[in-house]
Amino acid sequence: MATTKHSKPRSSKIVDLDSALSAVEDGMTVGIGGWIFHGQPMALIRGLVRRGARDLKLVPAPGSVAPDMLIGAGCVRETACVFISFEHLGLAPNFRRAAQSGALKVLEMDGPGIGGGLRAGACDLPYGLVPDLGTDLPTVNPQGYRKARIQDGGRPLLEVPAIRPDIVLLHGQQADEEGNVQYFGAGYFDLLMAQAAKHVICSVDRIVPASTVRQSARLTKIPSAFVHAVVVTPFGAHPGCSPGLYVQDEKHFAAYIAASRDQTSFDAYLADHARLAGGEAAYLERIGANALAALSAGGAAP
Repeated sequence: MATTKHSKPRSSKIVDLDSALSAVEDGMTVGIGGWIFHGQPMALIRGLVRRGARDLKLVPAPGSVAPDMLIGAGCVRETACVFISFEHLGLAPNFRRAAQSGALKVLEMDGPGIGGGLRAGACDLPYGLVPDLGTDLPTVNPQGYRKARIQDGGRPLLEVPAIRPDIVLLHGQQADEEGNVQYFGAGYFDLLMAQAAKHVICSVDRIVPASTVRQSARLTKIPSAFVHAVVVTPFGAHPGCSPGLYVQDEKHFAAYIAASRDQTSFDAYLADHARLAGGEAAYLERIGANALAALSAGGAAP
């Protein structure tokens, strides 16, 4: 059937947020891309909170509000992570509370361990090899690290099991309808996560023509071959930043941390910011156009 000028091309990977997240089932292993305050897929995270996801196993890149929100909302059973932190703003309150109470199982990893596991998953290998840096991680997390057999005089190595997330959630700045996702800043672990995952969902702040993507091919960090769904969510990384478009919202982060002081207070935050009946549109309205415009003014074009 011919495509009309108002319909999406047959190859389009653009879907609405709820349709994209329908692929997430309770108990799945979910990877989260970005890096601390940068490129956190927050619209997708808020969508999972609204859906009431449960018993997830998180594998986040070093992050902040994205994994902390899912943990505080009761969506997570365990996490393998390097760290979850708000850096200069303090610790991640929900993560810390859940870990200390035993409600959350924490598998301590380091950057090489996460990277090595994802690389093995991407290459369909049972495990990856990483340098043995002399830490106590093999003792603290014996299921994540074990001594590798090496030749006499060889460099000490550790084996890390392959990481193959069922779903990976990422955020880029723009994409075309075919699902080529472009980043104006660093790609972090995002491409490695996309290569290792069974299913990849990317949120982007805007859609651009394929010609724009071709003219700036260097910005394409996640090629369409790895992407199953693209969700258009302006300010989809808020309160984090989307490099080149808007900066992080420090005031909102401070309010989030204050609201996370106990579960009752955090549940009220979720009701006001994540579980809104109007979804992302209602969330952006609550944040306010003036506040969002001020954050955009602080961004820098690529």
